[in-house]
Amino acid sequence: MTKLTVNQNHRLLTLDIKDLYVNILIREPIDITRAHLLKHNDKSTTSQIFTILETVLEQNYFTFQEHIYTPEKGVTMGSPISCIIPEIFIKQLENST
Repeated sequence: MTKLTVNQNHRLLTLDIKDLYVNILIREPIDITRAHLLKHNDKSTTSQIFTILETVLEQNYFTFQEHIYTPEKGVTMGSPISCIIPEIFIKQLENST
């Protein structure tokens, strides 16, 4: 068993990814992805993947009570890409600390 000492300067932070989907700003994970793609691919391949990613994220919408909405930020929960974008953001956050 580990004994943990906590003082007044410590902060507890939890990142629950389910709440992150609709709150994350899309631009940052896109920029992170582009930087990583450039490290491992040529500019042409990176540009193609980047264009596809932006196109998919720009077509982000959902329906509710027969109305179509476009969120101001985040990705629509249930979208195939909705789990990848927050994961990219969290991994970068983890690696920067």
